[in-house]
Amino acid sequence: MRTSAKSRQYANLLLNIAEKKDALEPVYRSMKSFYGSYRREPALKAFLASTKVEATVKIQLLGKVFPDLHPINQAFIAQLGEERDMKLLGMIMHGLETAFYTRSDQVKVHAVSTTKLSDATIQGIHQAVQAVTSSKADFTAEVNQDILGGLTLRVGNTILDASLSSKIARIRQALIQS
Repeated sequence: MRTSAKSRQYANLLLNIAEKKDALEPVYRSMKSFYGSYRREPALKAFLASTKVEATVKIQLLGKVFPDLHPINQAFIAQLGEERDMKLLGMIMHGLETAFYTRSDQVKVHAVSTTKLSDATIQGIHQAVQAVTSSKADFTAEVNQDILGGLTLRVGNTILDASLSSKIARIRQALIQS
């Protein structure tokens, strides 16, 4: 079986179990948080990929080191190690994110601005996204001085760029072409 198909199967399996336990959001959020640590720590990767450590021991240690990691995720990660499929975790996370947003009727929204957004602005973005997509906005924001001013929004896979830096780039391109 191709690795992309296998990783999608793993992601759907994890979400099916989470839905049956009425824990879709906590399972997704804790796995996402864990994956950030996993990517940064080579020793963690080696430990989880090891076939010399039993799954029950991995589950116990994951619970101690990552107390916020959902028990469903602890067992899932230990099983991935047993199956020698830890190398698929990145692809599983991609499939997990896509399937989570579909199943939970949410859309990922990421805003970039030059200053911290006010609560009123964030609320307005939430309302606009819900009106357009009929989905709840899972909102994150970042401050980035490089955009010079304005705002960029990524709603799902759509980018809305109203930043000053992109406007300047369009004017520059128009001047070069004329």
